[in-house]
Amino acid sequence: MHFSEIFIRRPVLSTVLAAFMLLLGIQAFFNLPVREYPKVDETVVTITTTYVGASPDLIQGFITAPISAAVATTEGIDYVASSSMPSVSQVSVNMKLGSDPDAALTEVMSKVQEVRGELPSDAEDPVIVKGTGMTFALMYLAVLNPNMTPEQLTEYLERVIRPRMSTIEGVAEIEVIGASNYAMRVWLDPLKLAARNVTAAEVLAAIRASNFLAAPGKTENDYVTQSITLKSTLQTPESFGALPVRADGDAVIRLRDVASVELASDDSGEIVTFAGKRGTFIGVYPTPAANPLDTAAAVRAELPDIAATLPEGMTIELVYDTTEQISASIVEVFKTIAEAVAIVVVVILLFLGSIRSVVMPIVTIPLSLIGVMAVLLALGYSINLLTLLAMVLAIGLVVDDAIVVVENIHRHMEEEGMKAIPAAVQSMKEISGAVVAMTITLAAVLTPLAFTGGLTGSLFTEFAFTLAGSVVLSGLIALTITPMMSGRILQEGHATGFAAFVDRTFERFAGWYERRVSGSLDYRPVTLLIVVVLIGTMGFMFPRTQTELAPEEDQGAVIAMLQGPRYATSDYTAHYIDALNQKTSAIPEVKTSFSIAGFGGADSMGIAIWALKDWADRDRSQKEVQTDVQAGIDASTGLQGFAFAPPTLPGAGGSLPISVVVQSIHGVDRVAEISEEIRQRAMATHKFIFVQNSLSVDAPEVVVTIDRDRAAALNVSVSDIATTLGLMVGGASVAQFDRDSNSYDIILQVPQDFRANPEDLGRYFVRASTGDMVPLSSVVSHKSNSIASTVEQFNQLNSSTISALPIPGQSSGDGLAAIVQIAQEVLPEGFFLDYTGQSRLEQTQGNTLLLAFGAAVLVIYLVLAAQFESFRDPFIILMAVPLTIFGAILPLNLGMGTLNIYSQVGLITLIGLITKHGILMVEFANQQREQKGLSRREAIVAAAKTRLRPILMTTAAMALAVVPLVLAQGAGAAAREAMGIVMFSGLLIGTMFTLFVVPMFYTFIAPSDEAFKAANEKRLAAG
Repeated sequence: MHFSEIFIRRPVLSTVLAAFMLLLGIQAFFNLPVREYPKVDETVVTITTTYVGASPDLIQGFITAPISAAVATTEGIDYVASSSMPSVSQVSVNMKLGSDPDAALTEVMSKVQEVRGELPSDAEDPVIVKGTGMTFALMYLAVLNPNMTPEQLTEYLERVIRPRMSTIEGVAEIEVIGASNYAMRVWLDPLKLAARNVTAAEVLAAIRASNFLAAPGKTENDYVTQSITLKSTLQTPESFGALPVRADGDAVIRLRDVASVELASDDSGEIVTFAGKRGTFIGVYPTPAANPLDTAAAVRAELPDIAATLPEGMTIELVYDTTEQISASIVEVFKTIAEAVAIVVVVILLFLGSIRSVVMPIVTIPLSLIGVMAVLLALGYSINLLTLLAMVLAIGLVVDDAIVVVENIHRHMEEEGMKAIPAAVQSMKEISGAVVAMTITLAAVLTPLAFTGGLTGSLFTEFAFTLAGSVVLSGLIALTITPMMSGRILQEGHATGFAAFVDRTFERFAGWYERRVSGSLDYRPVTLLIVVVLIGTMGFMFPRTQTELAPEEDQGAVIAMLQGPRYATSDYTAHYIDALNQKTSAIPEVKTSFSIAGFGGADSMGIAIWALKDWADRDRSQKEVQTDVQAGIDASTGLQGFAFAPPTLPGAGGSLPISVVVQSIHGVDRVAEISEEIRQRAMATHKFIFVQNSLSVDAPEVVVTIDRDRAAALNVSVSDIATTLGLMVGGASVAQFDRDSNSYDIILQVPQDFRANPEDLGRYFVRASTGDMVPLSSVVSHKSNSIASTVEQFNQLNSSTISALPIPGQSSGDGLAAIVQIAQEVLPEGFFLDYTGQSRLEQTQGNTLLLAFGAAVLVIYLVLAAQFESFRDPFIILMAVPLTIFGAILPLNLGMGTLNIYSQVGLITLIGLITKHGILMVEFANQQREQKGLSRREAIVAAAKTRLRPILMTTAAMALAVVPLVLAQGAGAAAREAMGIVMFSGLLIGTMFTLFVVPMFYTFIAPSDEAFKAANEKRLAAG
């Protein structure tokens, strides 16, 4: 008994199979996690080391270099990037996608500890943080309280809010932005110090001698023990002011005599503005392994409880949540699934003309889509944008096998007058092989996607298994449940009414098509020439099609990175950002905006974010709003900058779409010079809105030179000169004090009036060994200079990053190619190119997908060869693939889209789809030759005519099922549209050519009539 006949004869067994699929799928649906993308372990370990007062060159040589060298051998590392800024070293260890975050953190910590002894003794201990490398937080919250000073507000956040939010699952870091931490500010007066014969070093020594930590122990007798607390620290400005600095005879010089002391801000430099008001922000950063949706939901759930306990007048408001776009995208995809189901139902009804005939394919849709949920749960996958996108495509695919089965059963009943159940049995004997071949073929073509590495493998493995799982289930349903239902639902006898009209229409069309195919076979060289021309045209169009990593999504936000002059203070930057916010406040699509001046530790840097209204509540897209924001930036007189969209894919970082790294063995000045030439030439191409060179030698610097001979003559120690300068202007923390069980910094510095200009340095005094007070002007000279504000290195070579934003209509791939070409023309010997951010992914993933495409073609050929027991038949079937690719590339080449990670996956999927047509024709033709002894030409013409209706039905179902993708709007629409255009165009054009090309190649490549007959007789003789 044939496999399908078992289920045809046993309807209860078939029903139980369907019920199990539904039950397992429904149970899995409620247990599957929901994410934006499949889980991608994107890990960046950042080592931040502070050495207050040190120049970038000093930081680079004595801190950044040894740390970078130590961590460069970390297992699984992708690259090391470092920045040496005034007082701060930052080394970022970027791990390859999929690396274990905890193992990476442990190894980096171990390697940093190995070189800790090589770092300057005055440098603070390196702070090592594990994160995702995203520039921007997952969520931003604004905290305002008009009843508190900035210092009080920061203290409340640090003591109460941060500890509470840090325990939320999935939270890696709670960053307080715009913080004003309490510090004991000791403002030294250099004139009073000189008048009282006191040096800054003596002030420091006095503070450390009178303010220290002590743990004296405890008293103990036979029965009682008591701990001893020694009040060895000072807590108030008054107690610090009364601190003795030195004695001059009977007179005691106290700290208040030479300085003013106040409990004030540590002056972090960041200025935060929300809706035009100064405030403080909380940035929530997720762990590498966290689900952003779950983390954001947990934070939102905690906010009401936090708000209920806030002091009077304090408010906490969620101003920007990146997961809103994720949730909206998922909702949109669910809508697309519903639309696709409705379209497929209508298409099947129109092609079959009978509601009874439509039932079987419709039943396949929920069984396959719900059943595959169990597969996802078993594999540890999730419901995400890509698995849902796979389900959208699956809607058109899963009905294919059922359509083929129903159409063949219907044909036997209509043409041969068979009853339903015998027709079902006979039909399954004929087409079971084709159904199995089509199912295995489509599942196999997706296999290479699941085994590619990098971002493609991380993202599309779940897509591939979802689509393949749905297709395999649909094949199982087509072999079991569909023929059983057809044998009991399809009506015997000739069709009437609309069904009869549909049958007559297809019979006439099939007759017309038969004549055209037969006629085309009389001119096979012409058909072959057309194929060659189209393949050549495809080869011409492919490299000329715009490329990018992923299409830009409307994520409901516009971000601007802003740069003031290198000498700018955070107040300067905040002033011009406020002016920009006023200009953009009239944009109707903006829901709220906020900004940070002094972003990233640089006073001249700023960031502004405009959160847009819901997609349904605005008429213009994010791209159009971005243009308005950029116009406001361009009109600013005090800032330069660029507006861009948030990154689309994980692993793309938070920078512009194009990021090219210029590396060199030469010095920083030379790197800056070459990079600036590349930037200027790139702007001259008019292909970019903005091109930024991260390295410029224009930061003002004062070079102080010690006259060592003069110092020796005056008995002044060179180290005392350095110490005095560091204490007077450095602003470093020299000690800590405790207040309410928390420790705070003590900062020595002269007021701004005494360090406003380089000439003020000469007004400081240092004590000679003879006891005389010597002004620094006697032993030092100074000159102004320009240096790089930041020394950047990429993989331990001096570097700069060329970042660019292409103009509308120019893809990131084309823009990247333009900059690379310019760089190759400009770069002298000793310079190299590398990539970071989105461009790095684009460079690496392009090759990955090409390999996956080639592997897919090879796999499908081998599978078909095994199915047909022939190396010729698969070649015939695959002849339709290049023409399908031509059809898919055509709209992209005409500017309707780009070749990106989604469209390329669509191309791979098309290989499996279009081969189904060839399988139907070739297998039926072989059956006709074997059973009826037809000639090669007669068999393929008969097969083409007989299989025309199921081919057109499956094509229409699939092509129209992706129409909602082509017409997608709202959140996540760009990705759906990218895949939809390729699928729609490729299927329609590919099917049109397949109907004529496959018969032509069959008559060329299939075994000749004599050879086929001899092989058939040999098979029969062998039994």
